[in-house]
Amino acid sequence: MKKLLIFIFIVLFCITTTACGEDKIQEKDLPSDKDKTNTSSIASLDVQSDVQNEIEQQSYIEENNEKSEINEKSEINELSVSEARRLVEETIDKDIYMVLDDNTDVQIDSQKYYVFIVAKRSDNTPVGQVAVNCKTGDKYNYKDKDNLEDYSKFKLYDPVLDIKADFEGIFTDGNRTLELLPMDNQSFEYILDDNGGVASIEGATAKDVENNVIFVYNEDGSITISGNIKGEFKRQ
Repeated sequence: MKKLLIFIFIVLFCITTTACGEDKIQEKDLPSDKDKTNTSSIASLDVQSDVQNEIEQQSYIEENNEKSEINEKSEINELSVSEARRLVEETIDKDIYMVLDDNTDVQIDSQKYYVFIVAKRSDNTPVGQVAVNCKTGDKYNYKDKDNLEDYSKFKLYDPVLDIKADFEGIFTDGNRTLELLPMDNQSFEYILDDNGGVASIEGATAKDVENNVIFVYNEDGSITISGNIKGEFKRQ
């Protein structure tokens, strides 16, 4: 009997000791209020850092987009080589002469020009060079390196063909009003009473092929219209 009581006492002692040890371990494993606060602060800092990185990334993207838009606008406002060549071809007889690329990106007095060689088709003999301002589309006689002369000095200059047409603005024939709205360097939209359309420019002439309307820009700045619409219009 005595041995049985001692055995029971030993078992109860072991159970009590084990329970107390587990409680201490659990208490040790549980985070304190201070640990909870630190964990919360770290999480908050991580979120703030992520937000800041996102803002900086978005700002970087927007900044690059703005630069890209500026560059695109700059390129849009500048003539291409083919557009500049067309300006030269408009006022020469293409059956007799041809326009050849010479130099691109020629810089003269901080202005960019395309330079073309005009030659005879029959024997490829050059008759001169023409420089075209990439921004304005103005043509010049290219005498030699960095030396521009008025286009009237160009050998094939024709005062009738080389009128600098200005297909923009409001014109009238006394009764009707003609409004011309440029779309680009080669075309414009016109509105005349209930009529309207788009005309393509070729030198001092423009044509709306679809509606059979022809515009001719005259030396005095007036515009003669023929075809399905007729009239003589002066600038208001």
